[in-house]
Amino acid sequence: MKKSNQFANPFAAWTGHRLFHVVAGTLVGAMAVTQASAMLPTPEPALGNPLTVQAADNNTRSTNQAINSRITASLVSVDANGKELLVPVTGSTRLQSGNVLEYQGLFTNTNPDRVRKMTVTMTIPEQVEMLGGMAPDFPFGSADGNTFARMPLRANIDGKLQEVPLTFYKAVRWNLDGLGLNETATVKYRARVK
Repeated sequence: MKKSNQFANPFAAWTGHRLFHVVAGTLVGAMAVTQASAMLPTPEPALGNPLTVQAADNNTRSTNQAINSRITASLVSVDANGKELLVPVTGSTRLQSGNVLEYQGLFTNTNPDRVRKMTVTMTIPEQVEMLGGMAPDFPFGSADGNTFARMPLRANIDGKLQEVPLTFYKAVRWNLDGLGLNETATVKYRARVK
């Protein structure tokens, strides 16, 4: 059986898919929950995607909140002077094993109502392993994609409590506070192509 080289054309297997796919969004008692599933980058030039979020105020009336999401991936490289550069990944970008990518999620409140809290979860593609570079600081991590705990994750390995290596993380989550009209929250992490 011939094994395909997914790095020669990193987009061949993902045609028609987005870099991240916003799975769910809800606003319950002034709290937004947003989840994004990551894949290797796709050559979609504009990733703006309005996300409708349901809100419940104190009178239990339901109002609509909109969070506009834009997710990008950039190849991390170094110029001749040793300065780090972020080069946006496009359809012509050829990824190779060992390349470092920076994934950024930008979430903008497009509704006049303030979002008091927002939870953003981003999964880590199977084709990459997380390196770190998370912002904002103090996110929650998951080794199974379902159960989250404050990072760094720890586990009992061979009878000793040890930190779980970042390469085993499946998702990362941030709790963000206060997002007014047209304010944008940015989250990011870095990963290496396997």
